[in-house]
Amino acid sequence: MTRFFNVFLALSVVLLASCATQPNERDMNHLASALTKVSAAVDVTVRYRTPAETSSQSELLLAATGHNTQLMKPFEGMTVRVLRSGRDSAVLVCQPRGRALLEDAGCTARLDVHRWSAAGSDRCEFTLDVKNVCAR
Repeated sequence: MTRFFNVFLALSVVLLASCATQPNERDMNHLASALTKVSAAVDVTVRYRTPAETSSQSELLLAATGHNTQLMKPFEGMTVRVLRSGRDSAVLVCQPRGRALLEDAGCTARLDVHRWSAAGSDRCEFTLDVKNVCAR
């Protein structure tokens, strides 16, 4: 009986740990909503405030969200990257260990890619062609 209990306990821990690290749809929809606000703020900054071409990703994020620090709150502990291509931009959110979760071009109203549920690369790298997306 003790051996059965130990096996059951070990399997339960493994199952709970795997569930805890998998993103769920409700949490991702909440983050997606928050990300569209951040990507829109980055878009306005890149498009109309024209920061220096040499501005780093963190400098662009700060310039875009510094007026409202609550914009970045949902992403605490995550990696947030910014892609700038001329006057177009995109924002990518990844888990701390590098798995891409959400990707959004600032020029669109809706979130562009739910990477957490899409097939393909899950590396924390941009997949959007912002020039193409923003030209539509």
